[in-house]
Amino acid sequence: MGLLDKLRSKLTGGSGKPPQPQPSASIKVTFTSSASPSVRVSDAEVAELVQKYAFVMTTDPPALKAADQWWNEATHKRRRREGSEKAYAWLQPFVPIEVAKLQELHGAQENGPYGALAIAKALRALIRGRRKAKEPHQDLLQALYGACVAAHFSASLGFKDIGPVEMSSFVDINELRSVEIDFMTMGYECMESLSKTDVKWLVEAFGEPAEHQSFEALWPEIGRNALARYCWSEIRRSNEERKQRTYVTEPQETMQEWLSARIKMNLGYFKEWQERVASRQADLAERAAHIDAAWAATRQPFVVADLETTGLSADTHEVIEFAALRVTPDGGITDEFSALVRASRRLPDEITQLTGITQDAIDRQGRPPADAMKAFLKFVSTDPVFFHNAAFDQGFIKKAAKQAKVKFANPVHDTLPLARQAWPSLNTYKLISLAQHVGAAVPTHRALEDAKATLAVLLAARQTVTPK
Repeated sequence: MGLLDKLRSKLTGGSGKPPQPQPSASIKVTFTSSASPSVRVSDAEVAELVQKYAFVMTTDPPALKAADQWWNEATHKRRRREGSEKAYAWLQPFVPIEVAKLQELHGAQENGPYGALAIAKALRALIRGRRKAKEPHQDLLQALYGACVAAHFSASLGFKDIGPVEMSSFVDINELRSVEIDFMTMGYECMESLSKTDVKWLVEAFGEPAEHQSFEALWPEIGRNALARYCWSEIRRSNEERKQRTYVTEPQETMQEWLSARIKMNLGYFKEWQERVASRQADLAERAAHIDAAWAATRQPFVVADLETTGLSADTHEVIEFAALRVTPDGGITDEFSALVRASRRLPDEITQLTGITQDAIDRQGRPPADAMKAFLKFVSTDPVFFHNAAFDQGFIKKAAKQAKVKFANPVHDTLPLARQAWPSLNTYKLISLAQHVGAAVPTHRALEDAKATLAVLLAARQTVTPK
């Protein structure tokens, strides 16, 4: 288990896993920023974690030659070009050479320890073939187990902002050669990369293990030496760069200082990540609650409304048309409302082209803004109101209500997230596209017709999400 994993285990009560987001969320965590984390980390927290790595301060293994590194990509590629059997050296003691030489495994070996799971996948296919042919396959099962152990060990090496693949170059391959991978000794409970089918096959072939232990618990010195080797190489490099940069003799950074600084930074980044996960979860929960409330609102009399405006900004543009439909819980329209509104400025030509509303119509039929807003409020009463892309309409409603000196306090719901829930694979959720999707009349950019299209989308979405 690497430093970051240990920090996670420490900070999440031993589970090693942060709170999981909803399936729809996707969250990627990287710690690459050079800026300091904004979350406060106490000296006590740092000291507690530094103590766990006290062995680094007293362990200073010699640097490794390329031939002695568990994984060195350049060396591996050269050996493969030369056809040397040493190209399989990194797989020992995990996968026997005679199995590693199988043609089906060659492609999976390109990435070294990082590709151990790919080797395991290829071995599973070979095992299935042999099982189907009722041929012996214990050698492949042992290799499959070893590949999963290699993947587990590799993943445990991550430290700070250096990944497991880079850290594998600090593992002494000579230390690994003394290891004996044995299913009956190590078991399967600590090997997360083993599937249920893998375990079934292994137990059938070798029996139930007497114990379940991780690689690092059985051979802790291998990972510790690798970590110490990395830390000491980094502090030497850091001190040498400082010396060259300043051209003066400065006090050298001690391992205690170097390790404390990196643990503090890592812990700070992890806490920031935890806060982002918690914030994301709260946001998802709030969205889910809004969606549940919206569906519940359709099980009582409700209103579907739409506005036409002179532009996109509620701060600088005005409402030129209100429309609304009173709807029963079963989707029937019981009443309609529509009103043109006099704008304070002449209607832009592009709005006339879009909506078909002319300046002459506004002059002849338009109501004063305050009167139109009050009439709209009277029509909607206290019922919940649905808009498509409600945030847009709410901005204009809020401004119109303020100018009319009235209060619009109805629950407002948005059909946009409801449509996304009903049809998550659509490329667009514009009202015109949704209306076409559900077979409704295409909206015309007149408020009443658009409200009817919105209602059709809402009812179809409800039928999709809650068919009963």
